[in-house]
Amino acid sequence: MSAVAETAGLPAALVAGASSGIGAAVARRLAARGHAVALVGRREAELKEVAESIRTEGGTALPLVLDLAEPGAPAEAAAATAAALGPVGVLVCSAGAIRLAAIHETEERHWERQVRVNLTVPFLLAREVLPGMRERRHGWIVNIGSGVGSEVVPGSGGYGVSKHAVERLTELVHEENRDLGIRAVTVAPGWVATRLAARPADLGVTEDEVLDAEDIADTVAWLLDRPARMSVGPLVRVEPTASRAAAGDAMTRHLTRARAEGAGPIAKESR
Repeated sequence: MSAVAETAGLPAALVAGASSGIGAAVARRLAARGHAVALVGRREAELKEVAESIRTEGGTALPLVLDLAEPGAPAEAAAATAAALGPVGVLVCSAGAIRLAAIHETEERHWERQVRVNLTVPFLLAREVLPGMRERRHGWIVNIGSGVGSEVVPGSGGYGVSKHAVERLTELVHEENRDLGIRAVTVAPGWVATRLAARPADLGVTEDEVLDAEDIADTVAWLLDRPARMSVGPLVRVEPTASRAAAGDAMTRHLTRARAEGAGPIAKESR
């Protein structure tokens, strides 16, 4: 193990999609806990800004500018993290791609992009870090899912399917490794105020009714603080209290509004 990780007393963490939103908030929270954190994302300027904010607070951050959807990138991220910070003991997958459309309106390339980013990347990263976790008999894998993944929301398209599938991926990782001290959880947020989500004001909801990225970071930190004897999940849903800010209902209203305005498929990525 590297000197950095040994000094901190906590395992190194790798956060995918750490340049903004939930990923950035989780990375900062893990660093504040004492983890040396590798930040992986495509947007170099934003990634370095998050890394600098961690260092300013006395933490250790390694920015890795990579497009994890590219072949070989997940393996490169895991290897670079291990070389600089020590073996990965906490993996958080927060990278996301969303293109909302009905199934018959979804282009094959858009379907494949969402499945690649939302499902295949978490699989590839887990495959990279699990052998070491199994050998050390300890580790955490946290996938950031979506409340939409647990509901049938017409128009959620490849996003809804891939987020539902990542829940099953997490369940498999959990069952295959739970007796080796490894815990896997999907944290499935409802409406969170990030660049991927609709603006609350557009749907008649106030800012304080929706979640923010820090709420999800709090949830991840809470999970990591559970004693080894305790299993939580493998699906943990985190929703706003207000019913009108619930994930499925909010997305339905968002899609209805977009169609009324004549907008095409809604596409965003956070990586």
